[in-house]
Order: sequence, then structure tokens, then C-alpha cells
Amino acid sequence: MNKDVLLYTGGEDFAEIINGGGYYVDKTAYLKELLITDAIKNSLFIRPRRFGKTLNMNMIKAFCELNYQNPGDKSYQQKLFVDNGRNLAVAGDDYKEFREKIMGEFPVISISFRGVEGNTFQSAVSGLLGIIAELYERFLFLRESVKQSEERIKQFNEIYSFCTNKYNKLSDPDNLNEAIVICGSFLATLAEMIYREYGRKILVIIDEYDVPLQKAVIAKEPYYDDLLEIIRKISVTTFKQNPDPWLYKGIVSGCLRIAHQSVFTDANNFTSFGMNDEPYTGFFGFTEEETRKLLSDCGLSDKESEVKEWYDGYRFGDKHIFCPWSLISYCYAATQKDIYAPQQFWVNTSGNDIVSMFAKNSIDAHDSGNVDRLQQFADRNIIEISLKEFTTYPDINNNMDFDIFMTLMLHTGYATYAEETYSCDKVKIRIPNNEVALCFKSKFENFYTKNNHHWFNQTLSLVDLLMENKTEEAQALISTMLKEFLSIRNSGDELYYHGFMVGVLGIASAAKGISFHEEIESGDGFPDIVLKNDATDTVAVIEFKKGKNERLERIQSAADAAKQILEKRYAEPYLAEKYKNVYAIGIGFGGKDCYIQSLGNLAKASI
Repeated sequence: MNKDVLLYTGGEDFAEIINGGGYYVDKTAYLKELLITDAIKNSLFIRPRRFGKTLNMNMIKAFCELNYQNPGDKSYQQKLFVDNGRNLAVAGDDYKEFREKIMGEFPVISISFRGVEGNTFQSAVSGLLGIIAELYERFLFLRESVKQSEERIKQFNEIYSFCTNKYNKLSDPDNLNEAIVICGSFLATLAEMIYREYGRKILVIIDEYDVPLQKAVIAKEPYYDDLLEIIRKISVTTFKQNPDPWLYKGIVSGCLRIAHQSVFTDANNFTSFGMNDEPYTGFFGFTEEETRKLLSDCGLSDKESEVKEWYDGYRFGDKHIFCPWSLISYCYAATQKDIYAPQQFWVNTSGNDIVSMFAKNSIDAHDSGNVDRLQQFADRNIIEISLKEFTTYPDINNNMDFDIFMTLMLHTGYATYAEETYSCDKVKIRIPNNEVALCFKSKFENFYTKNNHHWFNQTLSLVDLLMENKTEEAQALISTMLKEFLSIRNSGDELYYHGFMVGVLGIASAAKGISFHEEIESGDGFPDIVLKNDATDTVAVIEFKKGKNERLERIQSAADAAKQILEKRYAEPYLAEKYKNVYAIGIGFGGKDCYIQSLGNLAKASI
């Protein structure tokens, strides 16, 4: 392994990586297509979190941005992109004319909405004001220019002063209203001043445009509609149908398209580039060739198969793409240790909470058909869906259509296109790799806990029914829960049902103060589960058996399980301790159903 390779884990500043001698996977070949094409005025790039969107946006800014103090001086870009000894694609002779026309020629307004969040609308707006203040601070020199009108300078000063002094005073309705107006107009106001100053069209870059909308949905008091109006206003004043003469191009990145209440409804010539849209399928993430070179440079070529299993699997167009965040993190960790095993890096990154929120709601929808399809997906099988690209964030709280949800999974990186076939309508998808499979498991595992109130209430009811020996009601409830249950433990044999019941009864018994024992030694063996409540003088001894997915098989399995409780004397210790109620309960499972056979109260039978 090569420990001398400098890997910037999470590095998103192009100049810092290049000037600091960091490892860089060259994406500059895409600049020409992106910045020269006249047919496309504004571009929206849709990719999962942590696929290099911010670094690419930063690279574009660094390449294009004008030297404001000395227009015409391109020495910064010359050093950064051409004379750095890295042989970047854009440094080639065939890019010379392009460099002369584009490199260092444009004022750039670049902002990121990543940090705009909060539990209230006011806190989100405050975050936006912070971004505006930081942006305006970079252009304070405009206030001294003789080219600017007094009115424009006054407007600039009012916006900057408000953002720096009243960002934390938005509980005042008047301040909040003024803040909303500023958020909708700040970009156009600044752009007009810059255009007047330099007489050059402006490149506008907005990174992570949809993060504030996502955060607005999951807040304790959702404020999606209010924030949507602000984001839409920024879009309209920047990318409107009849653009101001100052706009050269707009480049926007995000995770999801939003339609019905579209941010970009009134935008001029806005083209969306999803994961399968050429010519940018390799612009984000690492291709197989790039990954192979990275591993070779790090002295990790012998880890290629391991890396493929863990971090490959994404399919963008005809390319296999690796998650750059995970791959760089893996290479860094692996070059620091003599022995290293792959681990999850992507699971702890931001932007995935909206998937968790919907997944919980989808379980609440009680749609066994969708749960079965989700089960197939969780088992890493290929499933077919109707691709539904367009949705609104609030729908995620309203039992969203399954196909829309799986499209969301595609955009957020939990799913990828299968290699077999895909078209514009029906597509086949799967879990990409080991890392995402474990991530998916961890996200859904939490839904079978008390965090999911619907599920938790069912578990509480089931414990009550079993402790009261109400077998018919318990049988019906278990069957209902099985139809809602997504297997994230063992499947295919009795362990599947054992894991299900241990999870269900373990949660609820603890909440009710009932002693829960799994496979505790008792009599001549180890019953599957024992529930004991000293307050009610009651014990339930429970044994499971798996039969075929047929009613008679389940009945026989339940009878065999109950018989085993007697034959192996599982209840004897509790009878000896004089518990008044000792129930012997056999449960036969098959498919998504069960049958319960109870031998009644053994304590009364022994009197």
C-alpha cells in the first residue's frame, strides 16, 4: 500500500486539493460541454448525496471566475488547471481555444443551501440570511464603485446590514416579512450590480438546492409551503423565462426533482440531467477505470474485488459508478493500517433522513403487497417498478405510492438500475452493494421498535393477549403484523419467525415490566420464549414451529410445538413456584400467517 497518497476525505474545495497536493480524479473534461453549449441555458444535476456534486460545482467556479480586482488576469486558473503538472484534461491543446474563451472570464455567484435547516420556518430563513451575508461580503467593494448608482448601493447596504444584524430577530413579524422579501430578491440585485460593474454575463451556481425543502418536511412543525415560495422566488428572479441580460448560465445541483409544485416552473430552458442522461453519466462518482487507477495509485489493486462488492453497483447510463465518498474514505483507512476490513461510510452522511421518514410511513400503510415487494428488494433481488420521477416532498408524509418511493430510493442512492433492462417507463432496480445493503437494514431496523408508534402499540396488545391466553385474537394480530413485517433478520426457516417474535415481544415486555426470557434453560430443554409477570402471577411458555404455507400444516406445527412444551417439561419450574396462571402456547408459522394452539392453564390442570 502507498501511504504517501494524500487523500482528502470529504474534500470539496478544488483549489485546496490541487494546491495541497491532494489526490484528484479528473472531471475537467466535462467543462467544455457544460459551459459552451448554447442550446442549454440552465442545467439541473440530480445525484445522490456524497457523489461529488459540491466538488464539481466548486471546480466549475474556480475555472470560470473572474479576477475582480484585475479582470483579464488568468494566472490563478493557469496555475490551478494548466501548470500544475497533473495533465488535467482541460489543460490539453485541444482545450486551448475553450480556455481562452471561458477560463477566468465570468463573474460567478455561487451559493450552497446545504446548511439551511431548522425546526421552524424562522430558523430556516435565518440560515438563508447567513448565506446572503456571506455572499455580499465577497462583493463589498461594489459599494465604492463610481459605476453604481446611489440607489443600488443603498439597496446593497440595506440587504447586507439586515442579514448581518437582524438574522436572529425574526420572531418579529415585520423582520420576518422583510427577510422573505430579501431572500427572494438578493441574487438578482447583486447580479445586476456585478453586470453593471464589469459588463460581463454572470454564471450562477446553486448547490444542494433541495436540502432546505427536505428539512422543511421533517421538521417538528413542517413549513414546506412557506419555504418553497422562497426557493421558487429565487429561481424565478434568476432563471426566469425572459432572462435578464446578465445571466450567462445557471448550474444547479440537488438530490430530487420536484414537479407538481416545481421550483423551476418558470425557468428558462432548464434541462435536468439525471443518472442516465448523457453526456454527464460519468461526471459524478468514480467510473471503473477511475476506481482501478485510484486503487493502483494507493497500492490497493489486490482489494479490487472487495471494493466492488462494497462500493460498486451504481449504474449511471452504461457506466458502473462507485460512490466517491465511500471509496476515498476506504482508501484512506486502508492505507493507514496493515490489516483493514471494509466498513460503512455512506450510512452516516446527511440527506437520508427523508427515506427513513417515508419508510416508517410505508409500514404504517398496512399494504402487504408493497411490503412483499420491499421484502424482495431487501433480500437483494431485482424488482420492477414504474419510474415516477416527479413528486413533492410533503407526499412522503402521506403514504406515498410505492413506485414513487422506489424512485426516491434511486435518487437517494439506496437503489440503482439493474443491468438487465430499463426504459423510460418500467425499470428494474436493486440494492447496489454491501454498504448500502447494511445501510438499508439499519434504516429499517429502527421501524420495528417503539419509535414506530403503530408497531409499538401492536406489540403491547400482543403481549396482553398472550398473557391472558386469548389465542384467537393473538393469532389474528400476529398474522396482521407478519404481513406488515419486513425481514431484516433471518429468513427462510424457523429463525425468521423466531427473530420476528423475539423482536416483537422483547420490545413490549420491557415496556410493560414483564420478564422476557429467550431460550432460557427450563425443564428438560430450552423453550423459545418465556414471559413472566409476578404482578399478575402469570407465565406464558411459548414454542414455535415452522410448517408449510398451508392451514393444516400450520395447525399441525402449532400442535407439535404445544406438545413439546409438555414432553420437555418447560413449564415445570413455574408450576413448582406456584404461579396461578401458567399457559403453554404453541405457535405454528407458515408464510405470512400463523396458528396458535394453547394447552390452557397448566397450573389449574395440575391442582
